[in-house]
Amino acid sequence: MQTSTPPRSLSPAALRIRAVLNDWDPIGVHHIGQGWPADEYDDLILPILAALDAQPSVDDLAVQLRSVVENDYGLPAPDGCHETALALLRLPR
Repeated sequence: MQTSTPPRSLSPAALRIRAVLNDWDPIGVHHIGQGWPADEYDDLILPILAALDAQPSVDDLAVQLRSVVENDYGLPAPDGCHETALALLRLPR
């Protein structure tokens, strides 16, 4: 999984993914305080939708999430990858 250009408009499924990502906040911007845009992680929505189409296991999706933060954002692996993967897999499509 790699980051991509964010979608121009968000489907209901994409909005649910956005909510999970903002709750996870892998780079910690929303926990700093107010003022960060709701679309901070929208570059992950399309790759996550594609990953979900492949019906990955929780562990596989968690590895992909960890990898994208480490490789594309250049940050250490965040906490909560497994829990976030589980939340994403439980979302209605």
